[in-house]
Amino acid sequence: MKFRTSMATAVLLGGALLLSGCNPFTRIDEGAAMKGLDGTWTVAFIAGEEIKDKSVVPTITIDSGNSTLSGHNGCNTFRGRYSFEDGKLKARLAETRMACPNDVATAASNEIRTVLDEGAEVVKVEMGVGRVLMFKSESAELRLFPPEASE
Repeated sequence: MKFRTSMATAVLLGGALLLSGCNPFTRIDEGAAMKGLDGTWTVAFIAGEEIKDKSVVPTITIDSGNSTLSGHNGCNTFRGRYSFEDGKLKARLAETRMACPNDVATAASNEIRTVLDEGAEVVKVEMGVGRVLMFKSESAELRLFPPEASE
């Protein structure tokens, strides 16, 4: 009986160790970890919903060397510096003031602004050859894909 308990414990611990080594989620909570994320990412989901209007293509470009973000939020271009505060990415952005072309663009613009103003947990998800970035704040969420994945 003691052997079975020891064997079951060993199998469970081995399985847990194996699974922990295959975790596809990486939390990014400081500037140095942003280095592998440089480039332009397409915002494909806002508030858990896919952006289906193909005339609205919000992007966020990460430049970790200069700690800057830039892009297009669906309505306006933006640019600014980011930092990590308490493990959350925050950005102070300057943006143009153009009218939004439709409700989808307005929603994307508001969601991006909210996430970056409130401070977002940044999580990189890698499964196989696919990569996704998630920016999640208290009241908003974005899912971003590298350009080659969104074409």
